[in-house]
Amino acid sequence: EERERKAHLKRMKMMLEHAFDGELSDIQQIVKEAISEWKKSTPDIHPTRLARKTLDLIDCKDANDYTPLSEGAAGGAAEVIEWLVGQGGEPNTIGRYGRTPLYRASFGGHLPAVQTLLQCGGDPRIRADDGASPEEISTNPVIKEMLGTWDVADTERLLKGLDDEREKRAAAQAEYTKMKCDAIQDQISSAQETFRHYEKQLSHAYSELEKRITEHDKCVLKGTQVEVTLKCVHDAEDLVTTLKLKVEDSRKELQLLKLKLREEQKVSSEQEEKGVKVTIRDLEDVLIRDVGNKISEDGRWPLLIDETGQVSVFVRYTDTNYLNVANPGNMEPERIRMAVLGAVRYGKPLVFDLMGCDILHVVQERVNSITDGLWDWILDKTLVSEEKFNKITKKEDGPEYEEKMFWARMNDFRMWIITSAEPEPELLEMFYTIRVKPAPPKV
Repeated sequence: EERERKAHLKRMKMMLEHAFDGELSDIQQIVKEAISEWKKSTPDIHPTRLARKTLDLIDCKDANDYTPLSEGAAGGAAEVIEWLVGQGGEPNTIGRYGRTPLYRASFGGHLPAVQTLLQCGGDPRIRADDGASPEEISTNPVIKEMLGTWDVADTERLLKGLDDEREKRAAAQAEYTKMKCDAIQDQISSAQETFRHYEKQLSHAYSELEKRITEHDKCVLKGTQVEVTLKCVHDAEDLVTTLKLKVEDSRKELQLLKLKLREEQKVSSEQEEKGVKVTIRDLEDVLIRDVGNKISEDGRWPLLIDETGQVSVFVRYTDTNYLNVANPGNMEPERIRMAVLGAVRYGKPLVFDLMGCDILHVVQERVNSITDGLWDWILDKTLVSEEKFNKITKKEDGPEYEEKMFWARMNDFRMWIITSAEPEPELLEMFYTIRVKPAPPKV
């Protein structure tokens, strides 16, 4: 992934430079080589993903939000502009200071580029942050006249044509993705049946093992021969071991199929990822301070999808009760209970870090093992009621955790979930989703 990221940054840099210099053949070669490399590294890459990756390269952006097309406009490269639009490039991207490709071409006095942009859907009505239009910013009288007399009805027609093309691509890609997803869903259903079958067998095997142990213990107490009953216990243990392996194997197969389905759904063209998108620098304002009251107004606890590998570190250096779900010690019911009490006592977040594992159901089970229904009380925030809170306290907890000591802080209690994997759709509905993304690369 790191190698691919570096290769992508290198391609971006070259695309932007060649676009500004008007070197169309070099741009075409970069795109051709990129497609060849993607096909080589992922032989079964499907058309939707390949088309999306290609378009991402065509419309890549630098730190100023300028695309190759915008750079081509600034450099007066009319041929580059025409080719990029033909590949699906957006002619009206907004870069730094609100400047469009048409604005930059007009500012630079590049008549052929201005003409090409207008003919490709460049909108002369879009103004920059300073309020100036492409016509007003130009010092070239021919460009001024061209922009001033351009019929915006033609722009509307061209933009509609571009929108229609996008919709066609989206429909074709969505149809292909649906076909792939339906096939994987059938595999998931079959794998789920297998998993449940082995789970049921394992549960029965455990029951039989308990019976064999009880029978053996009775024989021991009676002083009768125990060779037969001991063999039965060993046989039952062997069966349990075998079935545990089958359950684990079928669980892994099911998880891999679900991952495959998520990946297919993720590459669906034009599919918008659910959730607020932030960088790690924004996290304090968005998560801790809740600037704008977005989280409190939504009413759900935050689910942090970490695409940076930095969220866990950020949270551990924040005043939280942090539990690493992959650490067995952290998942002991008493450890969880004290973490919940401490979070309420001191009015701070309770954090479950899933570490990229699809095991929220395990967290739910462990939490409910403390007292039945506790997980739902945390989710719906009724834990802070006196009646329910008292159900998780014990006399031996000491005066520090007596209700009268901190009742006023209970409303500051919060819960955060962290994962580095794409969650199941139901989790996205259950929580307020925050996607923590890497900061835009500097090119």
